Amino acid sequence: MAAYLVGNVEIEDEFTIEEYRRRALPLVERYGGKALVIDATPVYFEGNWIPRNMILLEFPNMSAICGLLSSPEYAPLAAMRQASAHTDLVAFGGL
Repeated sequence: MAAYLVGNVEIEDEFTIEEYRRRALPLVERYGGKALVIDATPVYFEGNWIPRNMILLEFPNMSAICGLLSSPEYAPLAAMRQASAHTDLVAFGGL
């Protein structure tokens, strides 16, 4: 069953985030993922959540997401992202 990773990213260092994206997206693909949405201008309708720069990635399953996020290859990229942005990440399974 497909699984999705959603990120809400409040960027503090645009230059570093661009480098992160350049390096992270090929790694996402190696884990079977693909970017469905990367949007810097999401439209807010309701609730208390303040969306910033949104990402939506699709993976073949939840194990692929967990594998990516816990991989030694991703660890330095996670540190890069965490140093240059505040990110909320949520993963969930599809239908």
